[in-house]
This record gives sequence, structure tokens and C-alpha cells, in this order.
Amino acid sequence: MSSIRAAFNGPYAHKEGPEYHWSLYEGKVPYPRPGSCASKVNGGRYGTTKDYPDDAIRFVRSHPLMYQPIKPAHKKPILVKTDGKYNLKQIAVDRVEAEDGQYDVLFIGTDNGIVLKVITIYNQETESMEEVILEELQIFKDPVPIISMEISSKRQQLYIGSTSAVAQVRFHQCDMYGSACADCCLARDPYCAWDGISCSRYYPTGTHAKR
Repeated sequence: MSSIRAAFNGPYAHKEGPEYHWSLYEGKVPYPRPGSCASKVNGGRYGTTKDYPDDAIRFVRSHPLMYQPIKPAHKKPILVKTDGKYNLKQIAVDRVEAEDGQYDVLFIGTDNGIVLKVITIYNQETESMEEVILEELQIFKDPVPIISMEISSKRQQLYIGSTSAVAQVRFHQCDMYGSACADCCLARDPYCAWDGISCSRYYPTGTHAKR
């Protein structure tokens, strides 16, 4: 959040030059500063944005972008795909408590009906985050774009929509990791753990499973 606040409190971008490239705006910023909340508290002069002066409104319309980028927490994208098989279109994130810590599980929909299930793991040797693609699911029979995704953490379900169909998929399919403890643990799926007999759903508040 600090990076986001710094970007919105920082300089604006504007187009200049013969090719109208976005560059740093170094001119005067009107009062009230665009993006700040309208309020008469603490001596503020405007109770609503409808009261803003014309120069502030014109500035907003001509300077819609901030100049500083918002960088990822670990200075690199979580996932980079360069094979060209598909484009990434939708994302839904579930935060899950696993036996060995907390994970953000990313469900990423593509333009050909595939959903990627991805987690990131911190590599102490390289001091960087590494992505692990746990699953690559073909949701629809035809390679249609995924246009919407919603998660239900309570039901442990992912709901996926295309222009012609809706699908429902479980967060976890632990049985696909085999019947050996080593295979279950090496899969790194935070939803799953070895319970002494099989690879099954991990319950963080119970004693159903252990890693």
C-alpha cells in the first residue's frame, strides 16, 4: 500500500512533444489536488467535487495518469508467460492458511478457456519469489475466452464464466497428487496435506492432516 500511496501522492504524467509521449509533468498542480477528498473539515473550502474550480477540473481531464509506476512487492511480476499459447484475461485470489504458512493462491483465466492455479514461494537462496503452477485446467470443451471469475472461500469453489457457459471448480483436487506422502508434500499445494493414509484437504484449525 505504501507504493500505491507514493504513486498517487507523486508527480503526474502528461503528453508532450511531437509524438505525444507520456512524460513527467513539472508544472503547477491546482488546488485542491486531484485525487484528494472534498471536505470542509480542517478549513477545507470545498464540500463536494461539484464545487471544484474550473482549472482543477480541466487538470483532471488532461492528466489522468500518475508518472511513477506501482512496482510489485518483490520487484518483479509474479507470473510471466511467454510461450504464446494464450493470453491472461481474468484473476481471482484466495488467501489460504497452510500448515507451513499463509499463501495467496492465484486462479488466472485465459482467452482459450484455461485456468491456471498458481502460488508464489520465497526462495531464500536467491532472495526472490518463484511461481509454481500447480494446475492448468481446461474448463470449457471449446477454447472460449474466460470473461469472469468469482471465488467462494466458504464453499471452496471457483466459478468461471464465458459468453456461453458457467462452470464450477473445486479449489483442491488432492487425490490427483498420488498415494504417496512424498508426492503429496512435494506438490506444494497449500490446500492439501498427507493425513497418514492419503493426500487430502488440509484443515488449519483441526488435526485431520499433517505435513
